[in-house]
Amino acid sequence: MLPTILIITGWAYHEQCVRNLTEDFEAFCNVEVLTAAQVLRERQLPAADYIVGWSMGGMLAMELMPEDCEGLALISSTARFCATDGYDCGVPEKTLKAMIMQLKRDPDAVLAEFYKNAAHPHPFHTCTSVKYSVDELVAGLEYLLHTDLREKVPTIGTQTLIMHGGQDQIVPPSASEWLNSTLPNSSLETFATEGHTLLLDNFDDVIDSLINFLSE
Repeated sequence: MLPTILIITGWAYHEQCVRNLTEDFEAFCNVEVLTAAQVLRERQLPAADYIVGWSMGGMLAMELMPEDCEGLALISSTARFCATDGYDCGVPEKTLKAMIMQLKRDPDAVLAEFYKNAAHPHPFHTCTSVKYSVDELVAGLEYLLHTDLREKVPTIGTQTLIMHGGQDQIVPPSASEWLNSTLPNSSLETFATEGHTLLLDNFDDVIDSLINFLSE
């Protein structure tokens, strides 16, 4: 029986963004893809042998991971999206609060700026023409604003691969360094010239790392 792998996308990215990833895995895994918006709405994850979480998807994976999950891969993710006293591995809360206000006025402009920053240092691109509702986008930012997994991270004993781009402008690389130093059973791979969308921009190397991890 083939193992099951669950892939969870990041904020404002649709499942079609990881279509190539699913094609590479389908040779040896049953693959299921959920968007972060879907998981946030349902507040539970289906049973899976392995979970790959990108950005907000990684946060949701850590929060809701089934007990029998054998392996976790976190891509461009974090335990806490916003910086706070004693934790500077995030963005200022005022940044997200401003995005929430702007989303209600001009969602297209907010998304265009986000996709540009996420793609840095590569040219602007977005891999999806599927539009989320403003309510879904705001709910995602509210989750990022208020969620703090720092106390839970040390309790996650599942073997974990962490991947992060050294040029990430959405989640600072220090967030993955913090995860790697706090998770009991983890390894960190940094892609020095990549940004937040390393899953899209350095696809082949990311796939090789994931396949090696899942084959261990």
